[in-house]
This record gives sequence, C-alpha cells and structure tokens, in this order.
Amino acid sequence: MLECYTKSLYEAKVKVVLSRNFKEKPVDIMRGVVTDMSSAGIVISGRHFQEVKDDKYGEYLERPLSKQTKIYFLPFHSIKYIDIILEGSRSEEIAKKVEKNPILEMAIREYTFSPISGKTRADEKDD
Repeated sequence: MLECYTKSLYEAKVKVVLSRNFKEKPVDIMRGVVTDMSSAGIVISGRHFQEVKDDKYGEYLERPLSKQTKIYFLPFHSIKYIDIILEGSRSEEIAKKVEKNPILEMAIREYTFSPISGKTRADEKDD
C-alpha cells in the first residue's frame, strides 16, 4: 500500500512538516522536490524552514534557515504530514511567497515559557 503513495510523490514539489516531540520546539518544515524514496523515508532536494512568530503581525511565518538548496533524508517516523504542491494552486502561490521570506540568523532550538514574565525565551531575546 505504501508503494502506491510513494510512487506518486517521486519528483513532486512538496512541503513536509516534521513531527515535534514537545510543544516548546519550533515547527520544522522542509520544502523541495522528492528525488528518491525507500521503505524508510524520502529524499528531497530543497530548503529547511522554521515557523516563527512575527512580532509585527502576531502570526507565525515560515522563515528559511539558509539560501542554499540541500539534499535531506526524511525518515517516515519523523514526518507529521506531506503537502503536495500542485502547479497553479493556492499552495504554489504560498510557497513562492515563503521562499522570499528573509533568512533566520540562527535556528530556534526551543521555546521555553517563563511563568514570571509570561513570555517565551525567544520573545525575551527580542526585548
């Protein structure tokens, strides 16, 4: 059954949202093209993004971690879901906008909540 799904992913443009073990961890997202598949996972040629809170608008935005396209192996057990980006779709429009977002200076490792100030550690660094 899995082979049926993975064959349709080959050379597809995708957004892969990775699982996170703790809610304090930021959401890691991989965007790119599927170049290979196996029973253990998929290989994509693309870029690594993180979802971070935008202080200006108060919403979460995807921000790239580097300019370069890299090859990533993503085991199935670490994937939350895969979104296939079809040509001419709303997902493609969003993907083009996300690609233009400014690069994060440093990857966020975790959000830790401070009960005293009511802010996360990431918020406190901005102050």
